Amino acid sequence: MKQRNQKDSRISRRNFIRSSVSATAGLGLIRGGRLLGQDGEEPPGPKIKEYRTLGRTGFKVSDIGFGTGNLSNPNVIEAALDMGINYIDTAEHYGHGNSERTIGQVISKRDRKKIFLTTKLNMMGGGSKEKLKARFIECLERLQTDYADCLMIHMVPTVEQVTHEGYHEAIQELKAEGKVRFTGLSNHGTEHKLAGPIKDEMDKIILAAAEDGRFDVVLFTYNFIQKEMGDRILKACKNKNMGTTLMKTNPVKFYQDMQDMLERNLEQGRKFGEQFYKIIDEYKTLIDQGEGFMKKYGLTSAEKTRDAAIKFCLSNPDVHSACSSMNSFEELETFVALSGTRLDPEEKAMLTDYKSKLGRYYCRHACGQCEGNCPQGVPVNTIMRYFHYFAAQGREKYAMEKYNALSRNTADACSNCTESYCEKACPYRVPVQGLLVLAHHTLTL
Repeated sequence: MKQRNQKDSRISRRNFIRSSVSATAGLGLIRGGRLLGQDGEEPPGPKIKEYRTLGRTGFKVSDIGFGTGNLSNPNVIEAALDMGINYIDTAEHYGHGNSERTIGQVISKRDRKKIFLTTKLNMMGGGSKEKLKARFIECLERLQTDYADCLMIHMVPTVEQVTHEGYHEAIQELKAEGKVRFTGLSNHGTEHKLAGPIKDEMDKIILAAAEDGRFDVVLFTYNFIQKEMGDRILKACKNKNMGTTLMKTNPVKFYQDMQDMLERNLEQGRKFGEQFYKIIDEYKTLIDQGEGFMKKYGLTSAEKTRDAAIKFCLSNPDVHSACSSMNSFEELETFVALSGTRLDPEEKAMLTDYKSKLGRYYCRHACGQCEGNCPQGVPVNTIMRYFHYFAAQGREKYAMEKYNALSRNTADACSNCTESYCEKACPYRVPVQGLLVLAHHTLTL
């Protein structure tokens, strides 16, 4: 993602090799992240510079972890391991099991003891001990390994589920059988079709897990805008010596893209409803602020702000690994290059300015404080997470598929809502209704 110097037309050896890797990946000419015939040569590209102890597990994990939510290319994870990444996070339903299969192609040929592998099960696919164990064995088969370093409950929706009897019984037996070493849980707001509306907020759930004492590792949302909830979690985990891994570390959206989405929808004749047009003026004001912010810091894209957002997380010593979803060599190089870095004063000031001017645009993951106020039962957290995938992560097809798979309670009705129940209930003054309407028309097939 680095911009090439247009004045220098020479192709560096590093870029040449990287281009060759990309070109030959589909031809099967890569083994272990290296071009065949180059096994004795150190692979090009950045390296992991820092490893941190993952709580009571004692395992030294790379500060940049590999999130596999959209993984499909085994050559990328090959290259990641060569660059020093040793923490891999996946789940049974990522890509309908294809993420685990892709990982399995790679780690089956590697020194398994050097990799910390986490996978996850949600409780909606069968919550008895027997069903959970059977599903987990299928995970191991896809992963082509005899054990997982950590098995997590995925997207825990309530404090009550923290003590899920079937899960803990399954974990106890799997540990005795040598199939699992540690356990944990994840939370970033629930998947509406899997668990219904959010009942308990993220910090309440993970603090309950810390108090329970049986969980070794947690995966949760933490970023420079949504830090207060995360700081409480990090403090509790430190006190209990739990491992901490992060997701949704980059809340930055490129605001020109937001304007383009709005204009494109209007040009296509989408019917927003009278109430939405009352919000457009505020949108234009926020977009103008976004453009002013970009100009002030000499930004031509959101990349510099994104990098600073990751550095914010890495600057916290209580964070053990920041997991970013990657499925390309460009993404991999971008994130690995941030390993071992910290925020400098200019970047810190930039993020503070961003939060004060544009933080209102970010609907906090795993918040859910407004959902109970919507008489239509719109799953705000779920929809806004899908919109985040589209607008901030560039996972457009995936976001649209997820949104259109919602069986009910989409944001279709939000255009004509005259009460703005969600916005009135939002403690962060996020223009939720307008974002929901824009999300609906952007994500609708």
